[in-house]
Amino acid sequence: SLGCAHTRARRRPRPHPVFGSVPGVLRLSPSRSTPRAMFASFAARATAATPRRAPTSRETRRSAPGNNRNRARSVRAGSLREDLFGAGSPSIPPKRLRSKVSIVGTGQVGLACAYSMINQGTARELVLHDVPSKLDALEAEVEDLRHGAEFVQQISIKATCDFKDTANSDIVIIPAGARQREGESRLDLVARNVAIFESIVPPIAAASPDAVLLILTNPCDVMTHVATHISGFAPNKVIGTGTALDTSRFRALLAEYLDVDSGSVHGMVLGEHGDSSVAVWSQCTVGGVRLMDVHPGIGTESAEEGLKNIHADVVNAAGRIIQRKGYTNWALGLTVTNIAKCILRDERHVLPLSVPAFGKHGIDVDVRLSLPAMLGSEGVLEVLNMPLTETEQEAIRRSAATLAEVQSKIVFGRQ
Repeated sequence: SLGCAHTRARRRPRPHPVFGSVPGVLRLSPSRSTPRAMFASFAARATAATPRRAPTSRETRRSAPGNNRNRARSVRAGSLREDLFGAGSPSIPPKRLRSKVSIVGTGQVGLACAYSMINQGTARELVLHDVPSKLDALEAEVEDLRHGAEFVQQISIKATCDFKDTANSDIVIIPAGARQREGESRLDLVARNVAIFESIVPPIAAASPDAVLLILTNPCDVMTHVATHISGFAPNKVIGTGTALDTSRFRALLAEYLDVDSGSVHGMVLGEHGDSSVAVWSQCTVGGVRLMDVHPGIGTESAEEGLKNIHADVVNAAGRIIQRKGYTNWALGLTVTNIAKCILRDERHVLPLSVPAFGKHGIDVDVRLSLPAMLGSEGVLEVLNMPLTETEQEAIRRSAATLAEVQSKIVFGRQ
C-alpha cells in the first residue's frame, strides 16, 4: 500500500549494535550485492579513505611502460629495506624503552656477563669495550654472538675500543683489572688495579654521567670505594657485586647438604667479599623455618659436622676453581645479570651488595662492604637494618677494619 511504502521511505537505518552510525563504515545489503560488487565497494572505499603518497623516483621508473621486464634488476640495485617497508627512516623506540649496558673489560668474566645477559634478554643494546690490542678478537666474539640472534630477544651488540661508544649507558659493568693469581689474596691486587681504574673510570663517567657503575674487579669492596672516589658519582650509583656471588654459593651448598631446592633456602653472606666474610646463620631459613630455632648450635663449633665447613667452602670456592681452570666466570655472569635486571626494571629486590657501611652495626670507618640493600633504577635505594647476633656484628666490624687498613695504603695518581 501507499502508506506502507511511505513508511518505508521515511524509516531510518538502525544503528549497528557494535559500530553504531559511524560515517564511512561500509554497509552491505545481502539481497542486492553480489560478491564482485562487495569487493568493488571495499576497494572504492579503501581508495577514497587512504591518502596515497607521492611515488618515489624509483617507483616512477618501475611503473613506466616497458620496465616490468627489468623489475628484478631494479630491486637488487635499490635498498631492500625500502622495498620491504617503504621510504623513510626506521622508527626508533624512545630512550626509556631502549636499555643500554656497557661492559668494560672483556676477558672471561666480561664475556660470561655478556653471554648471560644476551640469553636472558636483559638489555636492548650491549657495548663490549676493551683495549685496542684486543679489538680484533673482540669483534670476532661479537660476530659469533650475533650468529645466535635467532634464538634470543632482539639486541644490538657492538665491539669497540672507544669510550665514546659507551655514551648514555644505563649501566656500565667494570670487570677490567689484573687477574687474580693462584694463591693471591684479593687484597693483594689493590695496587695494580687502582692504576687501571685511574685510566678507565674518568672517560666512563664523562660518557655516561647518569649511569650506575657496577664493579666486579677484585678486591671488589676496595675497588668500589676507589671507583666512587675517582668518578665523583653519588655513593648509591657505584655498586660492588660484593658477596652476592658468595651468598649464591652459600645457598647452593646448604641446599645440597639438606637435599632441598636452593630457592627454598634464604640466607646471606655479608661483610668483605673475601676471607673475612660473615655467614649470617642467625637469619638463615629453609622454607620459612629459621635454622637456629631447630638447631641452636648452627654456625658454632657445636653444629653438626657437615654444617661446620659450609662457610669455609664458600670462602675457598674461588681459589679451588682458579687452581683448576685459571679463573671463575659463569656464576659471576649470572649474578651480574640478576643485578642488572633489578636496576633496569626497577625491581627493588634486596641483595647483599657492596655499599657504604659507616654507622651500620657499630662500624666507625668509611668503608664499602656487603650489606642487604634494596636495588632499583637509581642504584641502591635503601640499606636494611638486619638484626645480627653480637658474634656476627663483631665479625663484620673486624671485616670493616681489614678493609679500612687496605684503603689507608692506597696512593692515587701513580699511573
